[in-house]
Amino acid sequence: MALSRNHKKLNISNLCPMDLNFLLYIDNIYECYHGEKEVFPGKYLISNEQELLDLESFNENFNICWDEIIKEYEQQQYMDNPFKTLHFRDCYKSLFRRDSDIHAPERIWNAFSLWWWSEYGIKVYMDRYTDLIMPELAEQIWKGLYEKNIEVNDGSSLYVMLLFKQPIRTIPKSSNKLFFSTMNDFVYKKENIASEIVELFV
Repeated sequence: MALSRNHKKLNISNLCPMDLNFLLYIDNIYECYHGEKEVFPGKYLISNEQELLDLESFNENFNICWDEIIKEYEQQQYMDNPFKTLHFRDCYKSLFRRDSDIHAPERIWNAFSLWWWSEYGIKVYMDRYTDLIMPELAEQIWKGLYEKNIEVNDGSSLYVMLLFKQPIRTIPKSSNKLFFSTMNDFVYKKENIASEIVELFV
């Protein structure tokens, strides 16, 4: 979808990043053990708690991995072909003990992939629901830019990065290239999101 004003165009797209959502999936596993919370996907994917890092090490490695992925999105390395992001990253291994079962990261990746890609998986839900809302959201953004007389450079692109849960290990930093939103906020706080996005261009 493109928004144009005075012959200048802002391309707006919704994107469900598999890699960032996988980090949040792993984060939930740690919450089950260290936070003692019963959250999806639970504990069953870990055969032995000794496979997990101590919480301080996990937090540090999680943020390194998150920042590495965000940097690639900011450089828009994958935007022409987002399927390039659908691979197992080496940094995922750093989220588990090196002396643990060598297949633990891959085992969790495979379980996540089934949840992500199945016919009734989370990606299908996220895509279908947000596709319906995007035209309305885009119109609100265009209106906000117009009312504030904000110029947008030709070919500018904004990606609404959709996360299945609110990160607790990091605070996603939105910009006029990437705007982060949980599905819950996207559904129930559309007006706020439009206003926040417009402010990114001021």
